[in-house]
Amino acid sequence: MKPVQDPTQILMLDGQVASAEQPSLLASWPGVLRGEGIFETFLVRGGVPSPMLPQHDARLVHSANLTGFEVPPGTLTAQYQNFAAHLDDGNWRVRLTVMRGLHEEQHFLWTAGAEPQQKESVTLQISEHRLDPFDPIAGAKTVSRIGLQVARQKAQSLGAYDAILRTIDGDLAEGTSTNLFLWMDDALHTPSLDRGILGGVTRQTVLRACRAANIPVFERRIELKELSSAVEVYITNAVIGVTPVACILQWRDQLPGPNGKALQRIREAYVAYLASITQI
Repeated sequence: MKPVQDPTQILMLDGQVASAEQPSLLASWPGVLRGEGIFETFLVRGGVPSPMLPQHDARLVHSANLTGFEVPPGTLTAQYQNFAAHLDDGNWRVRLTVMRGLHEEQHFLWTAGAEPQQKESVTLQISEHRLDPFDPIAGAKTVSRIGLQVARQKAQSLGAYDAILRTIDGDLAEGTSTNLFLWMDDALHTPSLDRGILGGVTRQTVLRACRAANIPVFERRIELKELSSAVEVYITNAVIGVTPVACILQWRDQLPGPNGKALQRIREAYVAYLASITQI
């Protein structure tokens, strides 16, 4: 695997700050041995957390319900207040991981590193990795990611930023850490949640923002061949926001990328929606 690009600078385990350069986790924890854990990641800019923090809290609870953890509503937002005391006014990529310990104990691991540099556009690669829409924990954001990491590593070895995953039926699903959007027929289209994808917080916010701005949006099954007719393609997550795609290896040599005409409309709607929920 490639080395970590944004190493952890601040670490807090179960309320206690520890050195990010020293061992902190027991090797016997199921969270370490078997990847029994769930997580959420969000940005903190200028000391201010994402206005979508309540949505991240809600998804952590959803992931917990699907995977057998006990995480009451409000856990993420309440614990963040303690962790925030250790952050300065810079721009941070913050993550909360809930890990299974011995005897069914739960451990809360907060980490923070510098916000990654934003990319103007990205290249994608279509992966051989498949998702099962009937997987009962498909909607959980878990640390058990070896399959996704293998797909991402292969894509990056070919010069891509991320891999596009398909379902076992062959239709489009998502990226390894991103949701997928296509602009076609003067509307925004994205795979629906019943295709086994993760319900991204940014994905949901983009959908709400576009509806508020009267931009047509459709959540549906999207076939692979539709990548050929898409006018613009984007990926989203809580760290990269709405990022345009400039190329899909061995499928689309050239897409508008940052020059897409619809991109500005979608980004403006997204920013306006974030501003509206920040004021609440």
